[in-house]
Amino acid sequence: MVMAMSTETASVANPALRHRFPLYPTQFLVAMAIVSIGPLLQPIMRDLGVPLSRGGLVSAGLFIGNVSGIVILNTLLARFPAKTILFGGTLLQAAALAVAGAVSRDLWSLFAAYLFVGFGGALMNTMCWIWISAHMVQNRAAAALRMIVFFAVAMILVPVIIGFALDAGASWRWILIAEGGLEFVSALTLVSLPLWDVCGRQNVRLTHFREVFATNRRLLLGMMLAGFMYTGAEMTMNIWLPKFQIDVFGSSDTRASFAVTLFWVGLIAGRLLVTTLTRRFSPARLVLFCSGAFAVFAVAVAVAPSQGVSLVLTVGAGLGASASYGLIGSYAGRFPGWQSAVASSLFILAGGIGSITFPYLMGPLASAEGFRIGLAVLAVPALAYGAASLVIHANSR
Repeated sequence: MVMAMSTETASVANPALRHRFPLYPTQFLVAMAIVSIGPLLQPIMRDLGVPLSRGGLVSAGLFIGNVSGIVILNTLLARFPAKTILFGGTLLQAAALAVAGAVSRDLWSLFAAYLFVGFGGALMNTMCWIWISAHMVQNRAAAALRMIVFFAVAMILVPVIIGFALDAGASWRWILIAEGGLEFVSALTLVSLPLWDVCGRQNVRLTHFREVFATNRRLLLGMMLAGFMYTGAEMTMNIWLPKFQIDVFGSSDTRASFAVTLFWVGLIAGRLLVTTLTRRFSPARLVLFCSGAFAVFAVAVAVAPSQGVSLVLTVGAGLGASASYGLIGSYAGRFPGWQSAVASSLFILAGGIGSITFPYLMGPLASAEGFRIGLAVLAVPALAYGAASLVIHANSR
C-alpha cells in the first residue's frame, strides 16, 4: 500500500504551496523529537541514575541513528518515492519514541531506542532537503529558510509545553509516549497529502561520490565543514541549555525549558529577517555575519551574572545562529541534477556527525571545568563555520 503512494512529479520551478506542504509538518515533528531531549534530560538522568559525564549519550544515540539513516537513504532507498520515505520515517520515529518512554529501564536501553528515533528523523529531514534542492529553483535560500521556520516553531513551543507538563507532575515517560502518538497520527495524515516525487535519484555508490567531489570539491568540503561546526554548536545549546540553567542558576524545570524557547525565538526571528536579505547579499556573506554574532552571544550567555541576563542574551545567541543552516544547505543547489541530492545528504551527514560530537563532549567538559566554560567554548565552532563560509563563497560562483 505504501509503495502505491508514489505521487505525481513535475519539472517546473517552485511548486505551489499544496505540493510542498508535507515538508512543513515533517520539519515540526523532526524538531520536536530533537528538542525534547533538552527539557527531559534532567528528569531522565535523575530517574535512571545517569551521571553528568554520561548525559551526552542520549543525544549521541539520536544522532548516530541520524547519521545511519542518511547513509542508508542514499545508498539503499533512493528508488523509493519521496512520500513513502516521509511516511516510513514518521512511522518509525513514532514507534521509537513510544518505546523509549514505555520500555527504557536504563541508559543503554534509552540509547538504543533513540538510535531508531534518529534513524526515522534522518529519513524525514534528509528527504525534505533533497526535495527542496530538486524542485525549488528560484531563490532557493529563501525557500529553505521558509521550510525550517516550522522546525523553529517546534523548537519554540515544545520546550515550554514540556516544562509546564513536568512542573505539573507529568513523567518524562508519558511525554515521550504522547509525542509518539502525535507522530503516528501525523504519519497516517501524510498519506492523503500530495507531494511531488524527486526523479532521477540513484542509490549512491563510490563512483557517484567521486563525481560529486570532482564537480566542485572545495564547495562541497566547505559546506560539510560548516554544517559540522554549526549543527554541533546549535545542538549543544538545544540539549544542554536547560541543564546549564538548572546547575548554574538553580532554575525550575519550566524556566530552564524556557531558555531553549528563547534561543529559538531568536532563531526564528533571525530567519525571517535574513529571508528578506537573501536577494541583496550572498548566502555565504550572511553566514559569516551570523557566525560572529553567535560566537559573541554564546560567550555572553555563559558568563552572564544572573539568570535574567542569561535568558535575555540567549535570544541574541538565537539571532546570531538563526539562518546559518538553511543558507549553507542552499548551496547544494549549485550542483547539477542528481548531484544536488548527494550534496544535500553529505551536508546533513556532516551536521549529524557534529551533532553527535559536540553535545557528547559537553558532558565531560562541564563535569571537569564547569558549565560556564563548557558553554563559552561553543564560540570556537561558531567562528569555524564562519571561516568555512569564506571557502563556500570563493567556490560558489
